[in-house]
Amino acid sequence: MNIEHVSELMRRFSEDVDLALEFYADDCDFTDHPLEQKIVNDKAKLRRAFIPFANKDPGNGMGIHHFDALEYIGNEQSGLLQWQWTADHCASIFGLSNPDGRRLSTNGMSFYVFRDGKIVREVVHSNQVEILRQLGHSIEIEHFWEDPSFA
Repeated sequence: MNIEHVSELMRRFSEDVDLALEFYADDCDFTDHPLEQKIVNDKAKLRRAFIPFANKDPGNGMGIHHFDALEYIGNEQSGLLQWQWTADHCASIFGLSNPDGRRLSTNGMSFYVFRDGKIVREVVHSNQVEILRQLGHSIEIEHFWEDPSFA
């Protein structure tokens, strides 16, 4: 696979769940660690998990989502995609309210394993700390390695 292929997947993911699912094998294994999702060999359940990301109604609170493929490192067997996600009109995320409906954005990555051009495994990671900060939560990450007294 290449950046064009995964860019098309990202476009479809934000537009039409069924078109996005064409990229996945029937026996795919999908894991999204931040969302605590593990879906194995259940494309119907995967479809339900993807539905919010193709939402088109700005008034229902699910948000209007957009993904951009930034970089793909890999080949036809496997690869890592770095992406950026943005969401507008998202009333809540992770059970946390977004009362102003402010735009949310973060970066993440998906690791893919392919078979016959289809995704058979995907593992997703994304920067949830950035989303919490955008929602107004004060998150301080201690960088102990920057403290010269730490040894």
